[in-house]
Amino acid sequence: MITVFTRVETDDIDSLINDPEVVLALVEDLGFDPSDLLSLAGQAENIENVDPMALLQSMEERWNGEGQTFSLEDQIYLLTHILQQTEIHKGSRIANLHRAGKAAPVYTEHGPVRVITPEEAKEIAQELELLPVENIQGYAKLESLNAAGVLPHENWTEQELITAPLWQLYDALGLFFKNASEGDQYILLAVTD
Repeated sequence: MITVFTRVETDDIDSLINDPEVVLALVEDLGFDPSDLLSLAGQAENIENVDPMALLQSMEERWNGEGQTFSLEDQIYLLTHILQQTEIHKGSRIANLHRAGKAAPVYTEHGPVRVITPEEAKEIAQELELLPVENIQGYAKLESLNAAGVLPHENWTEQELITAPLWQLYDALGLFFKNASEGDQYILLAVTD
């Protein structure tokens, strides 16, 4: 399961979220099919001629926080579990990020797409800015993760925790929410395959 955040500029969020086809197209637009890859790589004749640097740069937008879409991959449950185990952060917006916003009438295989308002995005951005990733790493307890069966591993090893992608994605998540906040944008949150 992959958690996807999509920034949306609209004056009429109600009309947007009542159009399932548009919403699903927005939140499921993460991958690249071969024709997209070819166009990204300078109109190469076939996939073997794709410039690896152009491909890497295009795919980095998915994780650097600058793009319209940001993927937290399968790390949202790790983030929320760790913070829910702390007294100081368990009621924070970040600790409940997987339930942020309001459920829309559009569903993926894993539940409703959620809509985060610009005001909520600003609050989340502020929390992310004030909470360094090093603090979250310090809060992480292997025993707690395993007792709760936290995805994606359910039975975490110390090595898996040390190398969890969350630690590299966290700052970009903050940048993504900051950009949404500054742009007065809504965010669609979805869990997809």
